[in-house]
Amino acid sequence: MNTPPRAGVPAGLPLALLEALRASDVPLPDALDEDHGELVAKRLGLNRTVEVQIERFEQQARRRSAVPGAEFAALQRLVARRPDAGVVFTEAGRRAARRVVRERRGAGRVLAHLLPGRWRRALGFRLARRLAGAIFGAELARDAGSVRAVANPTLTVVTDPGPACSFTGSALAELLRQLTEFDGAMMHVSCRARGADACAWSAAPAGPRPGKD
Repeated sequence: MNTPPRAGVPAGLPLALLEALRASDVPLPDALDEDHGELVAKRLGLNRTVEVQIERFEQQARRRSAVPGAEFAALQRLVARRPDAGVVFTEAGRRAARRVVRERRGAGRVLAHLLPGRWRRALGFRLARRLAGAIFGAELARDAGSVRAVANPTLTVVTDPGPACSFTGSALAELLRQLTEFDGAMMHVSCRARGADACAWSAAPAGPRPGKD
């Protein structure tokens, strides 16, 4: 079920994955008394090598450089072995999407504020669809009033389906949240790891909020 990695991916993607890994491994307050050396040894995200890699990817992301797909795939496999892999991938997807929006929104952001809500959301969805395909390798589309996405096997950034798919799902949801006022999640409705031909996601609205009907 493995997919050959893309030749290159934006540096912001592995950067987001390592940042999420580091954030996950930051010790809780009740662990502050533990020896720092022991913490570093047990928590990969606190390792100096990870810090160096974050600095490198940060510089590459500022230059809009690409990282070899095989390198990003190796990072995915490393994270996928962790018991908290789903949490790390989900947080990484959100971070990656927010960074992409900050970098690519440009003049469209100014124009969007001048448009009525319906037109603003339409413009935002077009931008989200473009970024979903170009950056995250997913084809985003409206389907009977909802939103669906399917991973393009030639563009997908997830090499091994399974826990890593939460990276794409959370990234797509965050793109929609940032650009279209979307309030909900992208549910992983089919996965190559479960025998499907392609990974697919479908929008699920947020649950009722406290005090609301």
